Amino acid sequence: MLKSSFVLAAAALAAAAPASAVVVTPVGVTASSTQAHGGVYKAGNLIDGSGLTGGLHDANFANMWMTNQGDGAAQALLTFDLGAVYTLSSADIWQYNFGTNTPVISTLDRGVKDFRILTSLDGVSFAEVFSGRMDRAPDGTPIAAQRFAIGGDARYVQIDILNNYAEGTIYTTYSSGLSEVRFNAVPEPASWAMMIGGFALVGGAVRRTRRPAALAA
Repeated sequence: MLKSSFVLAAAALAAAAPASAVVVTPVGVTASSTQAHGGVYKAGNLIDGSGLTGGLHDANFANMWMTNQGDGAAQALLTFDLGAVYTLSSADIWQYNFGTNTPVISTLDRGVKDFRILTSLDGVSFAEVFSGRMDRAPDGTPIAAQRFAIGGDARYVQIDILNNYAEGTIYTTYSSGLSEVRFNAVPEPASWAMMIGGFALVGGAVRRTRRPAALAA
């Protein structure tokens, strides 16, 4: 009886306990610059899951986004709409990883280097919550996301791309690119209430199973 009660309580707790984070897929994205290459490099590729399997993004450029070539091509501003307000904890960003070598430069150098993340509740007033650097993709093979810690309540998130890995070369008009973007949020308060209820259920089961033994003594 005691064993079965613990099993039932543990199962209820497991079902009630929230995950460590809620994965947020943006419902929309706009880019200040997108390369007009037959519509291949559209910004929507960053949120539609194209090329993403088992947490890894493939090396097919048709599943990625890239800025237009020209002056300032290494820079761009991406604005994501999460569809609702979330308390964010981190951002998962898949680097541009289409790799072909030319005699002097690799397309992997289109990968984003220095960037900022800004958040907003209304899509008008943004505040910086992160500033740092992405690692360059090592080769043109499937890659995992790079995770960056952020925080605060937000519905809109901007990624402000400052440069790429071609910076400092003669390729000053070399485009910047990314493959996919996701955000992670803390569980809703209702989920935490479910977890607390699960703990209460476990405690109740323990008390019920111990009472007969105490009476027999």
